[in-house]
Amino acid sequence: MHYIVGLGNPGEAYQDTRHNVGFILLEQFVEDAGLPALHESAAYSGRVSEGMLHGSEVFVLLPSTFMNASGSAVQKAVRTEDASRLIVVYDDVDLPLGQFKVSYDRGDGGHNGVKSIAQCLNTKEFARIRVGIAHTSFWTHKPVRPKGEKLAAYVLKKFTPREREELTKLQTLFNEALRVFIQKGAQSAMNQFN
Repeated sequence: MHYIVGLGNPGEAYQDTRHNVGFILLEQFVEDAGLPALHESAAYSGRVSEGMLHGSEVFVLLPSTFMNASGSAVQKAVRTEDASRLIVVYDDVDLPLGQFKVSYDRGDGGHNGVKSIAQCLNTKEFARIRVGIAHTSFWTHKPVRPKGEKLAAYVLKKFTPREREELTKLQTLFNEALRVFIQKGAQSAMNQFN
C-alpha cells in the first residue's frame, strides 16, 4: 500500500488558496488516475480514495483537520513502520510557482503540517513533494518570500487565474512523479524530478 496525503485547510474559506495546493493537485490526480471519487471518512478524519494504480494499492487522504493538526488524521491511516511508503504533498513558499521538489527523510522546513505528521508518526522518514507557490522577482527571477504577517496573508490568498493556469500545466508532471514514486520508490522520483 502506498499512502498519498495532500495538505490544506478544510472549508470554503480556504478553498483554492495557495496553502491548499496539496488538496488541489491531489483532487485532480485522483480524477486523472481514474481512482474512485474522494469521499468523506469519519474513520480517517478526511476525504479518501482507495484503489489500484500501476500495480499497487494506493490510499489518498486529504485531512479534514486544520493544517497544524494534519498528523492526527495521517496516523489513523499510516503506521510508523509504513511511513517509508508515505508521500506528503504541500505548499512551499521558497519554491517558484510551477515547480516542485521531491525529498525524503528531511526536516519540516518550518511547515506546520509536515511537523505535525512527523510528530504523530514519530518519524521523518517519509517522502515529500514540496509544491512551489512563490512569486519570482522580475529582476532576479528568484522566489520572493513574504515576511512576517504578510506570509500568512500570502499563503491564505486564493490563486489568481494566471496562477491556476501554471498549476494546470504542472499537473501532468506532478502525476508522473507520483507514478514513479509508486512504481520505483522515492529515490527514483528524486533522481528524475529534482
